[in-house]
Amino acid sequence: MRKSLWARLELPLATTKENIWLALTLPELTEQYMYNCQLHCKWELGSDALWREFQEDGSFITHVSGTLLDYQPYSLLRFKINHQRDGLNGQTSELGFILSPSQKGVLLTVEQGDFSTFPQAEEIYAECVSGWNYVQEKLIATCLSVK
Repeated sequence: MRKSLWARLELPLATTKENIWLALTLPELTEQYMYNCQLHCKWELGSDALWREFQEDGSFITHVSGTLLDYQPYSLLRFKINHQRDGLNGQTSELGFILSPSQKGVLLTVEQGDFSTFPQAEEIYAECVSGWNYVQEKLIATCLSVK
């Protein structure tokens, strides 16, 4: 039996769930922390979710594509992520953002996985954890700067 591999980040934030929600869903805000990528989605279940980087010539490059699986405003966002990297075509993971009350204000939990069925599962899992750790401070700053 394989051990499940989920990257998990818990961020207690002294702000409102509305501010965090905006940071997670507005393209101009996602660009501030998600590797310069804007999240574009129609916010209808089953719709495409595209993390796209704006180019100087006015075009976009899509770096990550997925599908919206769950959309509960101010509470839960969940996506299926399609992995395009060499050797991972056809592999998918789930990415979830969960907002819940905390003593400090709101606990934002980010979860991505399960990577246990991926080729080089431990390596992909470690890269995911590293990626979320990398954006953590910018994600916090973005959530706290929304007015």
